[in-house]
Amino acid sequence: MVDALFYIHKQNIIHRNLKPSNILVTDEASFMLCDFSTEALMTDEMKWKIRVEENSKSWMAPETLSFSFTEKSDIWSLGCILLDMMTCFVLNTQEITSLLQGLRQDTSHLEGVLTLMQNGYNSSLPLFTILFMMLHIQPSMRPTAKALTDVPFIRECLTVAGSSLIKPKKSSLPLDVIDMLLEGGIGSVLEFMQAYWDREEAQVKAVEHLASFLGDKNALPCLLTFTELITSAMKTHIDSLKLQIGGCRLLLEILSQALEQDLDVETSLGDNVISSLLETVRKHSENEELLSLVCTLLMMISASEVAAENLRKAGVILDLLMIIRNFLHNEQICLSCCGVLWSLVVSGNLENSVDQASLKSAVCAASAVLQEHLQNGMVAETACSALWALSLQGCLTKNEYESTTALLLDALRMNLERPVLVKNACQALASLLRLSEISAFRFVTDSKGSGIKLIKDAYHFHCDDPEVVENICTLINEMVQYDDIVLDMVSQKMEELLSEIKSRFPSSMEIMILVDATLLKLQK
Repeated sequence: MVDALFYIHKQNIIHRNLKPSNILVTDEASFMLCDFSTEALMTDEMKWKIRVEENSKSWMAPETLSFSFTEKSDIWSLGCILLDMMTCFVLNTQEITSLLQGLRQDTSHLEGVLTLMQNGYNSSLPLFTILFMMLHIQPSMRPTAKALTDVPFIRECLTVAGSSLIKPKKSSLPLDVIDMLLEGGIGSVLEFMQAYWDREEAQVKAVEHLASFLGDKNALPCLLTFTELITSAMKTHIDSLKLQIGGCRLLLEILSQALEQDLDVETSLGDNVISSLLETVRKHSENEELLSLVCTLLMMISASEVAAENLRKAGVILDLLMIIRNFLHNEQICLSCCGVLWSLVVSGNLENSVDQASLKSAVCAASAVLQEHLQNGMVAETACSALWALSLQGCLTKNEYESTTALLLDALRMNLERPVLVKNACQALASLLRLSEISAFRFVTDSKGSGIKLIKDAYHFHCDDPEVVENICTLINEMVQYDDIVLDMVSQKMEELLSEIKSRFPSSMEIMILVDATLLKLQK
């Protein structure tokens, strides 16, 4: 179907009424796409209303109900067909019709169905990411048919089907020839990779040879210029697991060493590097070793605001959610994914590049990571950072306020010695208390101990760190807006603690303002 849509869209034809009954199976390996009369009829709104049956509209994209058609409308319809085929063993006709109609208003309905399917059928995993790509409410966020041909799983299907869009591989070069061609410095490797870009074994050997230059500090600036060439090789030979792992390890070493030497890495992180890494994620979505490397790379890359914006536009959040769901037990993967989430949320405006359903799912993912890895300080720290950033964006629902408050209190209890975690947990709790009285109630009545005592313990642990103390004061300032908490604060002598903070940090205007405002409310 991607092959067919690629062809008709290239001829500037939009089908406009793509649905299962317009796909006629002729034999096991082929079919016909029919009913192109709609393409002409649907240029007139009155004819469209007469021509299209109500049931057919279930397959149509949200914008088509306002009589707006583009190539992306066909992509939505194909996504609906794929979803129908994937869910026919768990949903009946009425349920799938209801689901398709509901997706036009809120794509979060997709999460529940895919979770149901994933419980017993891992064979559909590669298709989940494709569905999320195709079923974006905003047409601009959906891929074109041409872009879909570059998705590894679809590319594999096109190869099996013998599509003319996929070119056959060339015969391999003998290894002794490769070794001879690679003799020399970095310049010779560059020429070799460019000359034999289409030979998998040549690119694997070149990446291995480049790794031998990592110990040479003088070679590092030159190696930085290879990032795009390395990822281009990975993209061209996406099926080669050896090249993906070797390429990711080499990139990690290059970027790590460059950052240690304060070299500019931003120019080495262009769109092609990001798109290649995401293709690797989507093609090898079940390889834990490789995903751990790629996620670590994405965390490093997302520290750049430009790269973070490009990652958002490429739809990386959906990939992160899928990875966390599948590898929640893996500490490094969870740490990296939450790190990327934090960078994406804090580095820019998400309204135009990420739908709210994805952000709400991100809250669930970060909470799951924190719950799973409470005892791992580094992972818990990063998960708290992600939850804080997401809470500031208003991504938490009212139903999540109380449970998230309890989870953050648990994270504090188990990791009081970690200053960054204490800062981020206090900021996230302050955000929740600002929003919800339910959170405030849970804060003082938590079954494992009052949050007030916990905050006092956190202060005594980090009383010499002005940044931590400022965040603690921010939280305390939010606590006094609730009468019940104020009574507990007075009984637990919080005024004495605040007076001590004031005497300890007289030169910090931020701390002094927060403490004075809080003391005034307590005295009232």
